[in-house]
Amino acid sequence: MVPWANTFCFAKPTFQTKSPNIVFILADDLGIECLSAYGGTSHKTPNIDRLATQGMKFENCFSNPFCSPSRASLLTGRYPFKNGLKEVLHSRTQEDIYLSPEQPSFARQLKSAGYATAIVGKWHVSLLHKHNTIPDFGFDQYQVWQIFDKEGNKRRRNWTPHFNQNGLLISDQIKDRYGPDVNMEFLLDFISDNAKKEQPFLAYYTTCLPHFPWEPTPDSKEQGYRTPNSEHKGDPKYFTDMLKYFDKCMGKIMETIDSLGIADNTVLIFLADNGTDSDLCNNWGDGKTIQGGKGTMTDRGTHVPMMIRWPNHIKAGSTCNDLIDFSDIFPTLCELAGAPLPKEDLHGRSFLPQLLGKPGNPREWVHVQDKEDRHIRNSEYILNNKNELRPVVEMWEDPAKPNQNKYPDKEQIARKYLQGVFDSLDKK
Repeated sequence: MVPWANTFCFAKPTFQTKSPNIVFILADDLGIECLSAYGGTSHKTPNIDRLATQGMKFENCFSNPFCSPSRASLLTGRYPFKNGLKEVLHSRTQEDIYLSPEQPSFARQLKSAGYATAIVGKWHVSLLHKHNTIPDFGFDQYQVWQIFDKEGNKRRRNWTPHFNQNGLLISDQIKDRYGPDVNMEFLLDFISDNAKKEQPFLAYYTTCLPHFPWEPTPDSKEQGYRTPNSEHKGDPKYFTDMLKYFDKCMGKIMETIDSLGIADNTVLIFLADNGTDSDLCNNWGDGKTIQGGKGTMTDRGTHVPMMIRWPNHIKAGSTCNDLIDFSDIFPTLCELAGAPLPKEDLHGRSFLPQLLGKPGNPREWVHVQDKEDRHIRNSEYILNNKNELRPVVEMWEDPAKPNQNKYPDKEQIARKYLQGVFDSLDKK
C-alpha cells in the first residue's frame, strides 16, 4: 500500500452536472459512545440519528486525541509530524506555535475551483490574537471564537462569547447572547446567500459544542449557573443539555438545506474532532459504561463518529466499515468538488468511491499522533513509535490489559507490516 495519495489531480466528476455544495460539521469532544446511532444509550440525538438513516455511517473513522492536531490534519490532509502542529493550543505560551499557511488547505483548493468558502465556530490551529491565518488558508468569510483578547485574557465561547468576525471583534454586540446561536445565524445566512446565487459553497461549521464549560443552554430547565472563570470545566450534568442543543442545531442545518431545495446537490458531512472528555462517562450497548478518552492514544480518545448525506448519490441507511483517518477528508472533498489537489504530497486518500457504493481503494491502517507519540493501527493491532505492539481491544475493555489470547506468528506478521508503514511514512 502506498501511504501518500497525491500522484494525480482529479478532473471534474462525471456523475453530476455541477459541483455540489459541501456543508461540513465538526463536533467538539464527542466519541461514538455518546450517540444512539452508534449504540449509545445515555442521550437522545434524533437529528443525528436521522442523518444516519438518510446517508452513510462510518464505523471506523479515527482522529488524533486532541483538537488542534485533528483540525490541522483535516485542513491539510497531512499527519502532525508533517504539518507541524503536534499539540493542542490552550496557553499564551503557545502564541508562536501555529499551523503554517504554507501547508495545504482543502478550503484553498475548493476556492480555486470556484467555491465560496466560510468557517464558523472554532479555528484553534493558531491563536488569533497573535496570528490570524484564516484568510491565508482560503476562507472568504469567518466567524470564530478568539481564545484570548488583546489584553491576553482568556475568553469564553458560549455565554458572553468572544468572537472574531472577518477580522473584527464583535464581543460587545453579542455579550447577552448564546454563542452557538450567533454562529448558527452566520452559518445559515452564508448557506442561504450562496444557494440563492447558485454558487457552489463550502460551509465548515466547527461548533464549540458539546465541549466544556458544561453550562445550561437556552433550552435547559435550570438556568443561572455559570462557571466561575474561563478555565473551569463546569458541571458535567449539563453535558446532556449541550449535546441536545447541538443536535437541535444539526436539525436546523438539515431543515435549511431541505427548505432551500438544494439537498440533492449538497453533501452534508458530520464528524467529531476526538473522543469524549475523560471526566464524562456514558452508557453504551448492553449495560456497558464508557469513560471518555480524550487525550489518550486509545480508541476512546480517537474513534469518532462520521456520517455523510447526499441524496440520490449516497445510499440512505448505508454503512462503511473501511478504516478512515482525518487526512482522507481533504482528497475526498477535492474529488467531490472537481478541485485540483495541491502540489504538496498528502497522506490521505479519497473515499468517494465508497460513498457511491463502489469498493474504492480502502486503506489498511490509520495513523494517530499526540505530540511525539505516534502509532499505526489496523483492524487487529497497534504498533507505536516505541516499537510496542498490542492488540486492538474493545472500547469497554482496559487497553492496559489486552486480550491474552496471543498468536505469535500473527503478531510477527503484524509487527513487520506496521513497521513497514512507519518506515515508508518517515522516508517521505
